[in-house]
Amino acid sequence: MHTVGDGSPGIYSTGDINVSDATLTATGSEAAVVEGKNTITLNNTTLSGAKKQGVMLYQSFSGNAEVGTSKFTMNGGSLTAEEGPLFYVTNTESIIKLNNAKLQQNSGILLNVGAGIWGNQGANGATVEFNVQNQLLDGDIVCDAISNVQLILQQNSKLNGSINKENTAKSLSLTLDKTSSWNVTANSYLTTLTTADSTLSNITDNGFTIYYDANNIANQWLENNTYILRDGAN
Repeated sequence: MHTVGDGSPGIYSTGDINVSDATLTATGSEAAVVEGKNTITLNNTTLSGAKKQGVMLYQSFSGNAEVGTSKFTMNGGSLTAEEGPLFYVTNTESIIKLNNAKLQQNSGILLNVGAGIWGNQGANGATVEFNVQNQLLDGDIVCDAISNVQLILQQNSKLNGSINKENTAKSLSLTLDKTSSWNVTANSYLTTLTTADSTLSNITDNGFTIYYDANNIANQWLENNTYILRDGAN
């Protein structure tokens, strides 16, 4: 399947859409868009978008979609964004789940969460649960002051990138299981850090510093201490 023209993504969901064993290419728009309380589920599907971003989850309040949690799930297959972030979420709550998908973006941004042109200014951020398994992630996580992100890496997943490097997020939490890891590419700021490896050996800092909120009860296990991680930074 092939779409052309601005505003013509490969998939536009105002319902529950399931796609398997397909190839979809959008040359003038995003690869996929979910509006409002609706879903896209992909199985063994190749999806690419040439403009704006890879996948957008949002609420326009146009009346086309009920307000609620937008969901995007991908099992296997591949997702490519030729420009912009791989995922952009604005003016909605959302859940993104990935399992062993091949991901590619050229912007350096994996996930961008924050206010856009939709909704009431000051109340049009987003809340995202980004949950991955068996997944390689490349790129930065960006979040603005009225938005929240929960990152959950499981079953041999790995993130190569920074998290909230501008320290702008309202809240941004990271959870790593024992098999998953984070390769840090810039100074990063977390509201909470949860890891099944209490030695923190699953985090490679590359000389950068990770900051956490010592006043947050979820970080009590860190005891307000400074830790020397792999490669010698704090």
